[in-house]
Amino acid sequence: MKVEYISHACLLIDTGDVRIATDPWFAGPAYSQQWYVFPQPVNAAAVDTAGVIAISHGHEDHFHARTLRALTNKSAQVYYPDTWFGGAREFIQSLGFAHVREAVSWRKHSLTARTSITYLANGHDNIIVIESGGEVLLDINDALHSESAATIDFFIAEIKQRWPRIDVLFCGFGGASYFPNMLHVEGKDDRAIGAVREQLFAHNFCRVVAGLKPRVAVPFAADFALLAPAERWINDVRFSRSRIKDYFAAAFGDGHQEQLIYVMYPGDVLEGEQLMTISPYRAQLVDGELTHLIDEQYAEEIARKQHPEMLAAAAAEELSDTLRAHINQRAASFGIAQFNALKFCLNLSDVAEDNFFHVDFEHGTARLRRAAEPADDCAVVVSAPSRILRYAMKYDFGGDAIGIGYGADFSLRDRSLAGRNVDQICYQLLTRVPTRKEYLREHPRQVVSHLLRQPPVQTWRSWRKSAARNGAANYDRSVWLLRDAGELREMFGLPEMEKLAPPR
Repeated sequence: MKVEYISHACLLIDTGDVRIATDPWFAGPAYSQQWYVFPQPVNAAAVDTAGVIAISHGHEDHFHARTLRALTNKSAQVYYPDTWFGGAREFIQSLGFAHVREAVSWRKHSLTARTSITYLANGHDNIIVIESGGEVLLDINDALHSESAATIDFFIAEIKQRWPRIDVLFCGFGGASYFPNMLHVEGKDDRAIGAVREQLFAHNFCRVVAGLKPRVAVPFAADFALLAPAERWINDVRFSRSRIKDYFAAAFGDGHQEQLIYVMYPGDVLEGEQLMTISPYRAQLVDGELTHLIDEQYAEEIARKQHPEMLAAAAAEELSDTLRAHINQRAASFGIAQFNALKFCLNLSDVAEDNFFHVDFEHGTARLRRAAEPADDCAVVVSAPSRILRYAMKYDFGGDAIGIGYGADFSLRDRSLAGRNVDQICYQLLTRVPTRKEYLREHPRQVVSHLLRQPPVQTWRSWRKSAARNGAANYDRSVWLLRDAGELREMFGLPEMEKLAPPR
């Protein structure tokens, strides 16, 4: 197979009899103007030569409506994972694509006489396996590197049993989610903890590679930049892909056989084991990094974010009423009793006066009042622009702008709150992200139909592993908010970066 790296998680895979584009995103930002693809692609037009578009999952940096709408080859067949949440087929068709197929997990789908595609679901994420002419390409994207060791090992075993020889592996290695970067508490060093989080993800990339032993492995799907002034520090704590080969050798190398790990940039091409390093970005690397180009590629966007438009007084008051109604509706759907003791406030960055919106509950009803400062008994201060809140309340998965897109900061006023997941409670109240239980109650036929199509054994096993993720240390707030960087490295078995060789 011949693989061109377009950008982020977008690959153009040429098997000789069909071209497959994965997760195209390059026409504008994602998550309500918060993520910007970086570095920008150099050959995005090549995606229009694809006869198949394979979308791994519904997060906007992988399922980007504006990019799909901009593609001119509407005759391409689009594959999307079969999910419990309906409407994907119809939405993709509304973007102009007539041929849409929802891929059932663990089932091989033939694209041509010699090329097939298989989806392996891990909760919301999916691994994509492409087979052609005896070659196997594994596109893991976001499906494993943020998971627990037990979940990673489960999928490694399942994959090796079915595909004992893997030629090319693409796997994510960087962070995506507000956790723990957007959670703040007294004593937490955000930069140090963020750097350990990124190291854990790179470590998990290496764990996947060591377990599957592909001929060639490529880290990818972490090519985005944050431009808002308060979030730009997150760009700086990313794990450099230029260090991954040496990191793998130090942490996982067995000294017998060197694992081929290639670093690819937009425009580079991989053919078999031969990497054609033709990306123009290679000439612009500084110490193995391209972050110095963010200001150049997004100068206008950065300038706009430094001077956001303020909300008019009447619009701020209207938003207050909208918030109150939305929070009451969400609380009722979850059971109001659990919120009676909750007090939090919203700090809206684009409201000029009385920009703290205090929320509490009395007799089963949410109350909201505005003030110039947070109240002393406020447990959590959620800071966000009003645009993000409106987006989160308007769309079913608009909450991804907060939960993934870094759209809000959560400041805990007391360290004792770190293990009580109060940020998640606030998130549920401020968004309209559906739960499986809620959606099943409202759309039982869709959910049951989805479950009947899934292979029972693999689905049950993978769900069992995925269900344990929230209780695992990877997402334990009492771990990531209260422990220092050294303790976290020791807990997850991560070597100290200072002891590793410098980047090549």
